[in-house]
Amino acid sequence: MINNLLDRVKFSNKTKILIAIISFSMMIIGFLMMISIFALKFDYETLYQKRTIPQVGLEEIKDIYTVNIYDTLYDIKENNIDVDNAGEVISLAKQIIKVQWLNYQDSVNYKIGGLPEFASNWLNFFLLSESLQQKNYYQEGVVSKVEEKMKRIDTQSNKIMKLLKQGKSFKAITAINEIFLEINSINIYLSSLITSHLKKAVAEKNRNDKMFRTSIYMLFFLIGLIFFLSIIISLILINNFKELHDSLEVKINDKTKELRSLNNSLERRIKAEVENNRKKDQIMFAQARLASLGEMLQNIAHQWRQPLGALVMIIQSFQSKFLSGKLNEEFIESRVDDAGVLAKNMSDTLEDFRTFFDPNKSHKSFSIKKVIDKSLDLTKYQLEKDDINVFFTMNEDINIYGFENELTHVILNLLNNSKDALIEKNISQKQIRIIVKPTHNSVVINVIDNAGGIKSDIMGKVFDPYFTTKHKSVGTGIGLYMSKQMVEKHMNGNIDYKNMKHKMGKSELCNCAMFTIEIPKELRANDDKT
Repeated sequence: MINNLLDRVKFSNKTKILIAIISFSMMIIGFLMMISIFALKFDYETLYQKRTIPQVGLEEIKDIYTVNIYDTLYDIKENNIDVDNAGEVISLAKQIIKVQWLNYQDSVNYKIGGLPEFASNWLNFFLLSESLQQKNYYQEGVVSKVEEKMKRIDTQSNKIMKLLKQGKSFKAITAINEIFLEINSINIYLSSLITSHLKKAVAEKNRNDKMFRTSIYMLFFLIGLIFFLSIIISLILINNFKELHDSLEVKINDKTKELRSLNNSLERRIKAEVENNRKKDQIMFAQARLASLGEMLQNIAHQWRQPLGALVMIIQSFQSKFLSGKLNEEFIESRVDDAGVLAKNMSDTLEDFRTFFDPNKSHKSFSIKKVIDKSLDLTKYQLEKDDINVFFTMNEDINIYGFENELTHVILNLLNNSKDALIEKNISQKQIRIIVKPTHNSVVINVIDNAGGIKSDIMGKVFDPYFTTKHKSVGTGIGLYMSKQMVEKHMNGNIDYKNMKHKMGKSELCNCAMFTIEIPKELRANDDKT
């Protein structure tokens, strides 16, 4: 019947029931264990505080009466001790007895309270265990008798000491014989109290043993009940798992058949698509070759634009000098040398781009100052024409190991970009500053212009290929992209930019753009390959 009832319950609900039973049972076991521990603690403290300590105190009181008072009075009677010493001993003994009696009463009336007492009372009620009385009428009667005897002994001992001091020995001896009877009587009462506490201690021990056994039986019962219920529900869950597995296996077999037939059709479709993709790849490869060729031509055109402009200016200078009658041999030699430098640079540009993607191109040690001077020479005509002042700061020349021509192209690109920005913004006093600083392992080249900085909406795009703010007739948008490729991939360096404030030789700060190139002084063997 239970099995049929559980079969109607959903699988998830069965799992929840199993978890709830285990959790609730564990809580009950934990609660019962906690109650048992605190109850045993309470009974132990009760047994110690109200039974053991009072017995020890009563025994000490008996010993004091017997040794300190009885024996001292006996020594007085036998003339073995003088009156003054006897008086001090008896006085001290009475003080100790008073203190011990107060401690006895405190220990008997001691209350533990709190959680241990609650746990003990709850466990007694739950286990139907009888609570033992803390103090019965017999003990109260004996305690009153003991207190009465204590007062009489105190009175008689004071009387004896007074008679002895007055020299009335006969009366004192008679009183001593009487007090012996009182001391024997109080010792009997104290023994009765000790016996009473001992009986209660034995009774409480038996009750605690019974509670302990009952608690153990209940714990075993609860653990067994939990184990039994867990096994039943687990078997039901296992049965559900099996049924679920069988149903899933049937569904999987059906889906497998469908997938096999789908795979057969997909194989034919894949073969056709692979063939089409091969044709597309061949077309894409051809397009990629054409795109690479076009990109290379654009790179060459970008690098040749400024030198060609400079050559045109040199040719025009011959005409202007000739017409003015100032054409001389010195001027011709100077301009021919400049034209040769520009022509060599254009030739180097062709060679650099031809070997740009060549993993085996050579690298060498070269001077940073030489590279920057060469870049300034290649652009000096355009810079002079546009009235742009260039300031180059370098404390000492530095040699690095890498690709000289590529770094020259990078500096040229930065100078041309700064020149174009200064002309576009129509800055009154156009300035470009090149600052070179060495670090421990690298060289840092800063190129700064006072063109107002880079706009925030394009700051993340300046190194993107084919991105430009210039007209198509002026720029292609690949200069900074190629510069980044050269610095980072070919020279294992880093190039970055930011807007900043700089005085640029003036008293007030100017809005400037700064491009920073950082190149290691030595190129690792595996870093010169792209």
